[in-house]
Amino acid sequence: MVSSSNHAFSAVSAVKHFFTASYAGLRAPRYRLCTGLVVCAAMATLAARAVPVGGKEPPLDSRAILSLSSLDHARDDPERAEGSKDGRLAQDRPRHDPAIETLAIDAAGVAPEFAADAMIRIASSPRVTDPAWRRELLDEAYMRAYAAQEQYRRSSTQAIPPDSRQGAQYLASATSLTRVSLQVRAAQLMALTDPSRARELFEWIDLNLAPGVCEDPLVPAVDEYYSALSLLARTTFGADRGEALRFLELYLWRAQLPSEMPAVARALERFRPRPDEAVYLEGLFRWILDAGVTDARGFSSSALDIVSRTADLQDAHRALGVGGAYLMEVLRPYLIGQLKAPRCSDSDAESLTPPMFNAALRRLKADEVKPIEADSVRPSRMLGIVRFDLYWQTPEARRLHDDALRLRGRDKAPLPLKVRQTKEWREQAERLLTDVEQWTGRREATERDYFYQKSVLFVWLLDLMPRSAVRTKALHAFVELLRHADVDRDRRTLWFAFLNRLLEMARGGYRGEILDELEDSHHPVLSLYARLERVMPAGRRP
Repeated sequence: MVSSSNHAFSAVSAVKHFFTASYAGLRAPRYRLCTGLVVCAAMATLAARAVPVGGKEPPLDSRAILSLSSLDHARDDPERAEGSKDGRLAQDRPRHDPAIETLAIDAAGVAPEFAADAMIRIASSPRVTDPAWRRELLDEAYMRAYAAQEQYRRSSTQAIPPDSRQGAQYLASATSLTRVSLQVRAAQLMALTDPSRARELFEWIDLNLAPGVCEDPLVPAVDEYYSALSLLARTTFGADRGEALRFLELYLWRAQLPSEMPAVARALERFRPRPDEAVYLEGLFRWILDAGVTDARGFSSSALDIVSRTADLQDAHRALGVGGAYLMEVLRPYLIGQLKAPRCSDSDAESLTPPMFNAALRRLKADEVKPIEADSVRPSRMLGIVRFDLYWQTPEARRLHDDALRLRGRDKAPLPLKVRQTKEWREQAERLLTDVEQWTGRREATERDYFYQKSVLFVWLLDLMPRSAVRTKALHAFVELLRHADVDRDRRTLWFAFLNRLLEMARGGYRGEILDELEDSHHPVLSLYARLERVMPAGRRP
């Protein structure tokens, strides 16, 4: 699905760029007719060739294809950009806020993750008053997300050292600039404007999750997908509960991995079923569990959540008047099957699962369900353990790290502000800043490792330094690092994690200085997000 959809996106992009180049310069009617014929031909090609694995067309129609070029036309042909799909005069549509429209145009020119995220933020603004324009923004954001470098979030309940390659991946994944997360956001926001289109977009979100491995603590995390599914099923069908229930059931069937099961249980609860629906959904939950696959690391990461979420769902159904403990009864064989499967050697969750399940039975007074005996669920074999690739291992990196720790102080809290305002401390900070700026990272294993460690050092310095010329210099150096980083290889989400950290700082006491530095960087993404923060701030940090 992903590959075919990317082909579809590429074809649409080609149409878009042709449209931009030709329509701006060739305005005579005969050339417009030629352009229209080319677009029609491209649409026919998409219909014939851009077919994903499932044998269906991607969620593209003529309106979606034409809307992809609308932002680029805005500069060259305002009348066309404001034209309505149903033939209304341009002046009948609400006027677009000029500042917001400029942001939308600029967002169309950056990398896919950033473009999609920015367009979704813009579409959510109350300053976008034209429903048709909001729909266009969300359609384009959804399509841009197909080209995201990361397909879905990965997370863990296990403690991950932040100063490790796995910690860097965890930080990057937390930005949610993944294909699934972005498409879910677009579909969910679309529900406020066009519920049927929102469901159509959701139907085309392909999870395609890979099981975890014992050597990696991170496992697939798509909770937002099942939360959105529950919301769309509950709110977009009106009084037709039958269709709502069928929609919910159809896409819950995608769940297979242990790490998905807590989100499935929560989605069933948030659907707010009626008593008769709750009885049916209990049977559905059993079928989903029966069809699930074993995944040693995934079960290790989610076993306790599976028990607690299922117990909460059982409690909610009892409040509806559904008697018995059917959910706990069907959960028992699922847990036993996972506990008897191969197990990661470093996992403690499996030893805690039987007592937690038994405690939930006692709390629910589910005497009809047999407890799980821990001794009867030994694993078939033991697998590997997590391997953390720690940072600060090369001599130069270790020296910079140790210098930063001395500057901060080795206690839990940093040195008091009055110490950090002394001449001696500020001179030490300036020397460290110079060393960090001059560090080339040649001995680091990968460019990504070097980027992460150097960015962490800049963040530490900015967090510690009081307002001063040295702090301003550190901010400029950090922005320069972000400006020159090669994010198109494999680290857009990690790069954005540090940009996001700067934006969080801007919601504190250095707002103007940070946003000015980002906006004056002449980097399209840094400038875009600085202006987004000015026009529609994400919220001030307390």
